[in-house]
Amino acid sequence: MKRLTLLTLPLLLASAVISIGAEIAFGPVRAQPGESVRLVSSSKSADGVIAISKDGRTSKGSIRISRDRDLSWTFREPAADGTLRGMVSVAKIFTQTSIKLDGKEEKSEDASPLNGKMFAMTKPPASEWKFELDGSVPMLRIQNEIDELTLYLKRQWYPNRMVKIGDSWEFDPAWIRMIIQKDLQNAQTIGTMTLRQIRHTSEMDTAVIDIAVRSTGGDFQPDGRETHVQIELTGQITVNLATMLDERLELKGIIVSTTGSLSDSKKVTLPVQLVVTKSFVKNFSTP
Repeated sequence: MKRLTLLTLPLLLASAVISIGAEIAFGPVRAQPGESVRLVSSSKSADGVIAISKDGRTSKGSIRISRDRDLSWTFREPAADGTLRGMVSVAKIFTQTSIKLDGKEEKSEDASPLNGKMFAMTKPPASEWKFELDGSVPMLRIQNEIDELTLYLKRQWYPNRMVKIGDSWEFDPAWIRMIIQKDLQNAQTIGTMTLRQIRHTSEMDTAVIDIAVRSTGGDFQPDGRETHVQIELTGQITVNLATMLDERLELKGIIVSTTGSLSDSKKVTLPVQLVVTKSFVKNFSTP
């Protein structure tokens, strides 16, 4: 079956690779008619350290955080006026946190109200993406999730030029930073990618791209409290050249966050591992 090229979809812009001699160019992903793209991400922070200082006394403990996402995206033909249209189905957006401090353990879970829901998204020409929700959950409760989806749709990670093995370029990794650290939405984030190699096997040809992410930011409150976050991540993206899909993103690194004032503060140091996989799946039913 001939593959359908999704020329108008910024969501899928990131991963297609066309070889021309020793150089390659990035372009749109190709999908079979009737296919959606499933995105599964897992961000885990194990063996983290938390230190809380108050009134001259410091308590230390451990912290673990896991964030899981399972979404499917389907794009429909653009409307006559050029409006981009699609559907997103949310299987799971879920966060778990465990903190042990002074011999006590506190656990919390947060399941998104969007879990199990399917809704439409549109982008009129020269406008931003909009999500058509059914009103069953307050917008304020799901604002973080909507912001995350919007950042993903807007991402532009790859250059509009030919590149060769060894070439590097900067990109905006705001979506990566957001899915592992929701605080400090105004944090300054820098990302660099380098085309490392093209792997040839009997099963597939794969492009391997090195990636590095660094993010720093601070918030200052009127009451004198401050929040600072620093993120350092490195890893790789692999692209299946047969399907033109970036099938796996894996990053490891550390997050250090400090909140409070001179007399009352909390510092958290978290080793982080982020794994994002994508695959083609058959479309869910759309209106």
